[in-house]
Amino acid sequence: MTPNPYQAPPTDSLAAGQTPPPSHFVPGRLEFNGEVTRQHHRDAVIKAGIRTEYRNTTRVLIALAGMYALLVSVLVLASGDLDATNLLRTFLATAVLLAGVALFCRHQRWLVGTRVPSFQLALGPIRGWVDRDGLWIETGQSQAYWPLDKLVSCAATHELWVLSFAKEQTFWQTLPIDAFADPASARGVAADLQQAFPPRLPQLLDERKRTPPEAPCLFPMPEDAVAFEGEFYEDCARTTRLWKASKQAVVRTWFALAILLVSLLISIFVLTGFRTLYVALAALWCVFLVASIFVRVWRARRSARQTGRTIAWCSKGWLDDHGYCAMTSLSQTRATWQFFDHAEITDDVIGLYPHEDDVACCLVSREQFADADDWNRATELVRSKFVA
Repeated sequence: MTPNPYQAPPTDSLAAGQTPPPSHFVPGRLEFNGEVTRQHHRDAVIKAGIRTEYRNTTRVLIALAGMYALLVSVLVLASGDLDATNLLRTFLATAVLLAGVALFCRHQRWLVGTRVPSFQLALGPIRGWVDRDGLWIETGQSQAYWPLDKLVSCAATHELWVLSFAKEQTFWQTLPIDAFADPASARGVAADLQQAFPPRLPQLLDERKRTPPEAPCLFPMPEDAVAFEGEFYEDCARTTRLWKASKQAVVRTWFALAILLVSLLISIFVLTGFRTLYVALAALWCVFLVASIFVRVWRARRSARQTGRTIAWCSKGWLDDHGYCAMTSLSQTRATWQFFDHAEITDDVIGLYPHEDDVACCLVSREQFADADDWNRATELVRSKFVA
């Protein structure tokens, strides 16, 4: 099957200074056939840097901690007060802050460098190609396609080529360079795309997902399939295992941030000789920081609201005896039932989980089916494929 639903725009129509589309950098079809491991997905963050906040946050915190320690040392030396009590207080204040920074950086490394890479979908033997139209990946139990004009960012090393098509950058596609039939050409294209579409900070929401998919479907729908189509609302997932697993990660992140801010306050409190005025000023700054994060999240979620509910994405597809098929404005996926490790059915959604844990899931809501009969047919089909 050779998907070709999109035509690349001519590069000579670009305005001066405008970045050419991704297709401009791909001279032809680049085929690959190899194997993707969990370490490849981890290296996509650690080495290639597809998630920029991993490196940036660590560097900024280490730099600030170093500047803090240097400033404290300079102030102590300038004051000339070098008695044992003052030196001990300075050492403790610096040590407390460094401990908070170290714990937060460790959490960041776990979250972005370990947890997120662990639930990437393409794993094991893969084959496919990259061409001017898009990226096609096949595994033993799935097929997926991403139009190249939806590319958000690209990262590359001598061994890896990483492409991200969603602004949240929760998922990305990792391609080992040695899997390509022409590694040198793949390496060159990856480097050019990285320069034109470099890694960027992930966004809370990708507004493009709220656009109904309009491209032709690349997979034929069987006659006995149960079709679904429409908006998937965020509140439909609140009772799922995915929501609980995601909430645990959010709570853990806020806890790590709280430890960092508390360590800063304690450090200032000790350093200033237990004077509450300076701690109060620092606490006000911490409150402002946390409030700004909440406001940013609130604004992003408000932009996705419709009739009081937040739209997560628009999708359409079907369930059949063979498996699951879905498409959004960003991608198309066809997977067999064997692709999924387990499933769940709630009053509102069907959840299909590719991994043993619950951090990644394909969701279909009851509202996306045409009527109650289709919903019942779909749930019975899923139950028959995942016998308890």
